[in-house]
Amino acid sequence: MGAPSSPGTWTQSPNTMSAAGQAAVSGEELSGVSRVKWGALLGILGLVLAVGGVLVVLLDVGLGITNTSDAGYVSLLKTILLAVILVVIGVLLALLSFVLYTAGFAALRRSDRRFSTPMVLCVIGLIGLALIGGFVVSYAGGIDSALGCPSSNSTCQNNATSIGHGVVVLAYVGGLLGFIGLIGLILGLYRFGSRYQSSIAKVGAILYIIPFLSVIAPILVFIGAIQVQKKLRQPATGSSGIPPPFPAPPPP
Repeated sequence: MGAPSSPGTWTQSPNTMSAAGQAAVSGEELSGVSRVKWGALLGILGLVLAVGGVLVVLLDVGLGITNTSDAGYVSLLKTILLAVILVVIGVLLALLSFVLYTAGFAALRRSDRRFSTPMVLCVIGLIGLALIGGFVVSYAGGIDSALGCPSSNSTCQNNATSIGHGVVVLAYVGGLLGFIGLIGLILGLYRFGSRYQSSIAKVGAILYIIPFLSVIAPILVFIGAIQVQKKLRQPATGSSGIPPPFPAPPPP
């Protein structure tokens, strides 16, 4: 409830419910929603680059464009290097996306403790993404070294592109931790949609775990977060959508 501050005016206490039945929104909560929005945007860019890297290899190798000559082998290495660079940038953007998601859940948990578990799981996922990034960077270095080998020296090329067992372990462990982080991300985004009654955000959260459809998941989350942000910034309205009238001034 509010309290009259002076004749003819009415102020609402910050911890009370508005006329729409919605609690006053704190700055931390708005910050959390904003971080989720920007995390989704970076997730979109990261997916685009990662998928682009895979398509580059498929177009050059999967469709049989590359020949088996020495020049063709060098061309293949350059194509793979380009694809790896795109994937590395995509992984870095995904890492930043996870950081923003985690920061968003950390801010939101101050208003809703249900975001604590997703935040912890996303931190684990960040460690996994860092390990995967180390694997990709190491492999890219091997490809770059192979480009410096003579085209006729297959031994040099094979040694440069071979992957050590320790680097492979990075990929497996990173993938496992990344999957745990993905579970935390899905859980956090679904609770985000539930708290703010955003069906599109909940659908986006579910699509994150479905192969191929996951590419549109951050798009839906981004749209849902924008809608939530606009709704939270709107002034309080009544159930009919019309701002409640101020009390009439007391009679003279």
